[in-house]
Amino acid sequence: MASKQIKCGRSCYYDPLTHIWTGLPTPPLYNTQQSIGQLILTMLQRSDPMHVTQINADIDQGRKVTCREMYLRTVRIAEHLARLGYGKDTPMAALASRNGEHVAPVMFACFALGIPINTLDVAFSVADFAHMFSVTRPVLVFCESDVLGVVRDAARRASIEPEYVLFEDTVEGYRHVRELLEPTGTEDTFEPTLLDDPSTHLAVVLCSSGTTGLSKGVSYSHTFCIANLPSLWLMAPTDCLLAFSSLYWLSGFASLIIGTIAQASRVITREPYTTQLAIDIMQKHRVTIAFFSPYQSNLLVNEPQLANANLPGLRLLLCGGARVSKHLYASLRRCMPSHTLIQIGYGMSECCLISLTDGHSYRDDCVGTLQARASARIVDEQTGQRGLPPGEPGEILLRVMVPFSGYYGNEAATAEMMGPDGWIRTGDIGYIDTDGHLYVIDRKKDIIKYAGNQISPTELEALIKQLPGVLECSVVGLPAEGTDLPAALIIRAPGTVGDSVTADQVQQFVEGQVSNYKRLRGGVFFTDELPLTPSGKIIRRKCLELVQSMLKGE
Repeated sequence: MASKQIKCGRSCYYDPLTHIWTGLPTPPLYNTQQSIGQLILTMLQRSDPMHVTQINADIDQGRKVTCREMYLRTVRIAEHLARLGYGKDTPMAALASRNGEHVAPVMFACFALGIPINTLDVAFSVADFAHMFSVTRPVLVFCESDVLGVVRDAARRASIEPEYVLFEDTVEGYRHVRELLEPTGTEDTFEPTLLDDPSTHLAVVLCSSGTTGLSKGVSYSHTFCIANLPSLWLMAPTDCLLAFSSLYWLSGFASLIIGTIAQASRVITREPYTTQLAIDIMQKHRVTIAFFSPYQSNLLVNEPQLANANLPGLRLLLCGGARVSKHLYASLRRCMPSHTLIQIGYGMSECCLISLTDGHSYRDDCVGTLQARASARIVDEQTGQRGLPPGEPGEILLRVMVPFSGYYGNEAATAEMMGPDGWIRTGDIGYIDTDGHLYVIDRKKDIIKYAGNQISPTELEALIKQLPGVLECSVVGLPAEGTDLPAALIIRAPGTVGDSVTADQVQQFVEGQVSNYKRLRGGVFFTDELPLTPSGKIIRRKCLELVQSMLKGE
């Protein structure tokens, strides 16, 4: 019997025989048979030459870079790199920098020449850098001058000897990016490198989040970038985008690509996220689209200055990377201007943004409907194969029309994550309702098992944060003899209410609302800050390490 798709809502279809949900089958916005560098340079040339594509909030009260200037910087860097012998046969470059002045044209130049580039985090330790260097083995490294020592030590540990190009301060004996920005006189006759096959030629290697272990290299082809990135969310030339994530994170990389191709203006800063800085930038530069993680959003709604902020231009707040609770959404809705849409997204580095809410309403745990050219299945956790009907929870499998190119140099991990049919195992537990709305309940790896019972840390975290005086928390499973004990690591809210919160009070609050097996038998601990990734995700394994060190009295 042939399968028959049923239209559900306005933007997805459901096949009751295969239990596969699909987004709209619309084609990509742009020609995928080109390099991402060709597309970016074309869009920069088509734009008004004086249109502002980048605003550096750290310099001159907001140094502006026009589309014409970005084009010239990109081409000059590309031409100088080509003269140094780098091109589409270069095996790999690496980049470790925050969102500085010249990071975008360096990325675009590598794209234009067909040089694959691995984006890294400046906060990496020597061991972290060495791990990724041993995987990608770059022959060219762009990095900030203040991490040069760490990067060099890591390169020696990985037994590689790359060339270095520095951002920020000059260091004697090392090439600086300013040298690559010298005029060539041939900028307007430059032609990007033609790739033999953009669908297999590597564009970028991002790092998996590393929240549960060492990062893996998530490989994107040029076709993947063009097919999946530009349509993730709607943006226009009149928009001004703010995201604190560096290019190490999908949110930062996607913001760079989408913002540039859509001819919007991107506000960048090398400074870490603070609520005061976020408010100042949004007000000063009339930001229209802001991307904040749930953790960053929670800090924002608890910032007293937000009440007096003037944000008439903010039309969209994007929030993703972790669960957005009912309490957080209500706080955002109360604090944001009435005209600001709040959209919650869901995805992962291996497949980009998969779903997005409509921005007008909230359903608990809902992460919206499927994006165009994306598919999802819910499968039975026991077999990992049997498809489940609407409303039944199981593991979420995802598939996009153009899949990622696997984990760089790690075929075994790729095969474990993605089958030959392109379905990606997310490790997330969720379900899809009859209207095609996707709900994410928890992570399989994060589930705490106490005395044979499964406990959702996300559920307990949402409950604990309802207690007055609790600003943020992370629930972990403390290993014990043959079981795990739920323990809470908490940041108190500023002020007298937060100062008065005690461990006993938290435990009694939880015990009064949950089943006996969900009690915080591992204890309650307090800290001034939680370990975070640079994009604002809580690193649960490091929270567990912190709790264990507290128990040891360290």
